Amino acid sequence: MLTKIFRSQKSGHAAFLLMLASILSYAAGLFRDRTLGHAFGATKFTDAYNASFLIPDFLFNLFIAGALSVAFVPVFSSYLKVDQKEADKIANTIITFGALLLGSLGIVFFFLTPYIVPLVFRHISPENHTMIITMTRILLLSPILFAISNAFGSILITHKNFLAYALSGFLYNMGIIVSIILLSEQLGIYSAALGAILGAFFHLAIRFFNILTIKFKFKPQLSLRHKGFKKIIKLMIPKTVSLITWQIALWVYTLVAYSLAEGSVAAFNYARNLQSFPVSLFGIAFATAIFPFLSDHAHHKDAKRFSYDFQMSLEKILFFAIPAALGMLLLNREIIEIILKGGAFDASAVALTSGVLFFFIFSIPIESVIHLFARGFYAHKNTLTPMIFTLISTGINIGFCIYAASKIGVIALPIAFTIGMIIQLTLLATFFSKKLTSFEINKFLIKIIKILVGSAIMALAVIFIPKFFETSFLAMQLIRVIVGALLYFIITYSLKCEELRFFSNIIKKLNNNATH
Repeated sequence: MLTKIFRSQKSGHAAFLLMLASILSYAAGLFRDRTLGHAFGATKFTDAYNASFLIPDFLFNLFIAGALSVAFVPVFSSYLKVDQKEADKIANTIITFGALLLGSLGIVFFFLTPYIVPLVFRHISPENHTMIITMTRILLLSPILFAISNAFGSILITHKNFLAYALSGFLYNMGIIVSIILLSEQLGIYSAALGAILGAFFHLAIRFFNILTIKFKFKPQLSLRHKGFKKIIKLMIPKTVSLITWQIALWVYTLVAYSLAEGSVAAFNYARNLQSFPVSLFGIAFATAIFPFLSDHAHHKDAKRFSYDFQMSLEKILFFAIPAALGMLLLNREIIEIILKGGAFDASAVALTSGVLFFFIFSIPIESVIHLFARGFYAHKNTLTPMIFTLISTGINIGFCIYAASKIGVIALPIAFTIGMIIQLTLLATFFSKKLTSFEINKFLIKIIKILVGSAIMALAVIFIPKFFETSFLAMQLIRVIVGALLYFIITYSLKCEELRFFSNIIKKLNNNATH
């Protein structure tokens, strides 16, 4: 039944189940962070673990990550409508080329890592250098696995088949959790690095098995002169530059955090993981689900349908992201205590991480919307404009981070991130507005007012509930979340927000599939 909906030709159904999968994945992600925090806290060990991802993630962003999906889907989709054989040739070439490229670079960096790490992290101990070098070498296998997995994922998205794409993140996190639980006593922090590789295998495996259910046959192939392959590479270059720019920002964040109090790198990463949950749940889920449809509308030059679907997705993202951000803002410290506190993660780690998370939360609605606007450009096969805006916003972001960190500490990092997001969204929205020829601005503004009214009433409930009765800490936070969410949905329902029909339509679809 769920498989049928994951293959649905309606973006709303796909978005709903991507949201469910995101909840599952991030529940596993939070359990992963809790497992990691309990075992190693916010210490030099978790700092080293997070730093070990810098080189592998750089290689991953060099060719794969979001660059492949945003360039691959529009081109592959256009070929798929004409010639299945040629489409498969392009896909097989991308997979083979990516695996060979990243495999070769992985071997090179395996030998270069002992020279790079001491050069980059000059002010840390040799013991920390050794941990980072060893874990980096272990993690160099992950870009190859993700290269193949993400190519499979892009093929599945083009076929509007979201099942394995949605569940792979959950399996990745489970790989890390299992490894830490079983091996942490014997291997220490290295168990987490091995878990990341195990998770990457799981990530690839489920997509591989899902690929077997569609009309695509994988075989190693290198048609480097194919026009479709060249077009994908051309479209990938600007997005790759954007991702590398973001990777440079992460390097700066890590280096700056390493110069601050011990545990700052870990606190930043824990907070970023929590902040990214609603972004993935709402922003990425809706943007990913609507992307192949926007690509189809752009291909057929259907500007009216493009504008309608874009506005529908934009309003849905904000309908969920704004109250989610406000709720997290009010329950910031409580969230950290419930999810991470315990074991080696003590009160000082809670205070450090909650301070970082507080300033990260302001970026949630902004970053969520950015994913949709960027895919609007990509649907029109324009990856250059978003790249330019990323370069501008990231440059300002990095500059502020370096300037402010010595003055205000680790909170400079999320503040810099939020400033960058604001600038990037402003530029994207300003330059993309001409594509939205049928965008109903009055309807949009009315919707925002309704969302803000519902969010304000929800916030009042969350603030004042503890004043009326007493119960256990965990029960109180659960009551605040449930009552706040119910009030928000009741108020917005009374204000006739059609987003709530989204859920009723999905339930009807599930019931119909169950009876057939």
